[in-house]
Amino acid sequence: MPVQHSKALLHAFYADALRNGRSTGEELRAPVPARFLALLGSLPAGTPGLALDLGYGAGAYTIALAEAGFTVVAVDQAPAEPLLQRLSEYEDLAERVTVVESLIEQYPIEEDFGVLVAKDVLHYLSQHDVEALLTRAVQSSRSVNLHYLEVFTAISRTDVHGVQIHIEGEALYTPESFSHVLERIYEGWDVTMRWDDHTEQDTRSRRTYFKAARATVIAARRCPAPVGTAAMSGRETA
Repeated sequence: MPVQHSKALLHAFYADALRNGRSTGEELRAPVPARFLALLGSLPAGTPGLALDLGYGAGAYTIALAEAGFTVVAVDQAPAEPLLQRLSEYEDLAERVTVVESLIEQYPIEEDFGVLVAKDVLHYLSQHDVEALLTRAVQSSRSVNLHYLEVFTAISRTDVHGVQIHIEGEALYTPESFSHVLERIYEGWDVTMRWDDHTEQDTRSRRTYFKAARATVIAARRCPAPVGTAAMSGRETA
């Protein structure tokens, strides 16, 4: 029977890692991938200059968005101090970023964000909260918009004894169920989705403690979608 870990324990783990600069399996301070920077560099005219980073962590995507010229709202329950310290090291970036310490599922998405990022965070929410959050984001998108999501599905976590671990209330999507969610929510958007196998290992024992199928989702609205537009074109699978 799987062991369930509380979200409070998870929050304490990441808060400690961020405050003390400790490494995690996700490599929180790793630079953003080149494909994301290429996306920012190819955004069409008319993209609003406001961006939303859901789950800012150590701030890599927040900083990349600000460096690209966006005014950024960064939301996470993680402590703000490490991100604010990083921002202070960049000339003029801090004034472009508003940091909000909040559960991301409780953030009221009401503005027309040109870019929305949610990396390695949505799987911690319940399926209801994931779908409500993305639905709010789509409903608030009124012009030319880009959503960039990296989401773990088919998650397998084990402790040192090989016992399965679940996080309290997490989504537990399969690739198929998550794909269906995107089809429904992003109706009329141009959506591409790439899959890759993700593993994390203990640096000392080399034991694999985390495995998942990770979806990298790029959802683009080129203009306000007319009613009845067919869902999801241009899907890519790997």
